[in-house]
Amino acid sequence: MLVVIAALVVGAAAWWQAVEPASLTARAPVTESLPGPRVPASDTSRPSTPVDAPPGTRLTAVYMTRMGQVVLDETGAVLFRYERDNPHKARSACLGECAVVWTPVTTTGTPLVTGIDPALVDTIKRPEGAEQVTLAGWPLYKFANARPGEWTGQGTDHVWFVVEPDGQRNLNCLPAPVQ
Repeated sequence: MLVVIAALVVGAAAWWQAVEPASLTARAPVTESLPGPRVPASDTSRPSTPVDAPPGTRLTAVYMTRMGQVVLDETGAVLFRYERDNPHKARSACLGECAVVWTPVTTTGTPLVTGIDPALVDTIKRPEGAEQVTLAGWPLYKFANARPGEWTGQGTDHVWFVVEPDGQRNLNCLPAPVQ
């Protein structure tokens, strides 16, 4: 009898883990104090003023003690890339419900950058018509419920990663696998 109960518990745990790993990872907020940006030489940045930066168009590269190199938007949100996107195609794979949880970083003007090579930053047109900011071809997103400096969602479903200033995925602070 105990063997049957143990088998049921193990089976249920395996099923639960297979069904909802994203929700467990995405709900675990991880926050770090926001540092001041390390601004590189002027050839790799376009400083901006609040007047010339519409929402979603200011990207700043910073180094966070635990996370390492990250990109923040003007609100201090840590930005992510989605592995199901293709940096060589001018479109986002995160649509519908995905775009509710993972908010696309959109712009109404030319993205301004600090600490990021301006040649790596561009935009793509989303199906609803908004211009989404890209970094090295990767469309950028932020987790909808995250506070400034929070990297909630890092490693979700093995497809959401904090983006580094060169567009690479940041592999620091990934959640431990559920055992």
